[in-house]
Amino acid sequence: MKRNKWTTYLACGILVLTTLVVAAVAVGTQGSQSNPLVTLSYLNEKAIPEIMAQVDKKVEEGTKELREQVKESGQASFQTVEAEKGKTVTLTAGTQILLRSGSASCVDGLIDLTTGEAAWGELSRNHLYIATGDGQKVTAAEKITIMTLGTYTVK
Repeated sequence: MKRNKWTTYLACGILVLTTLVVAAVAVGTQGSQSNPLVTLSYLNEKAIPEIMAQVDKKVEEGTKELREQVKESGQASFQTVEAEKGKTVTLTAGTQILLRSGSASCVDGLIDLTTGEAAWGELSRNHLYIATGDGQKVTAAEKITIMTLGTYTVK
C-alpha cells in the first residue's frame, strides 16, 4: 500500500509540475515578436490617428470625385426650357418641372408636389410637378416656359 501511495504522489507531482511548466511557457510567449501585446496608449496615440488620417483621405477623395460628377452631369440645378404650341415634353422618372408661363396639360398624370395630389389635365403655373415614370408627357397648349430638373426631351 505504501508503494501505491508514493506512486500516486509522484504522478500528482509530475502532473502539477507539467501544468506549471506549460503555463509558464504560455505566459512567456505573450508579448513576443511573433505575438505582440498592444497597449491602450499605443492605440490612442499611434494606431487610431493613422487609421483616421487614412479614412479622412479616402473620404476627401470620394467627395471630390462626387463633386466632379455632379458638375459634369449638369443636373444639379433647374434648367429653363421653352416649347412652342403643340410640342410635347417627354419626362423620365424623377424629373421635376415647374410651369412658369403659358398653358400645358398632362395626359399621363404627374404628382403635384405643391398640393400633394395627382395632376391630370391642365397644369397650374408655379406648381412643382414630378414624373413618377418614364415617358410621361406634357403637351404645350400655347408657347410655354418650364423649369426642369432631370432628363427630358422636346418633340
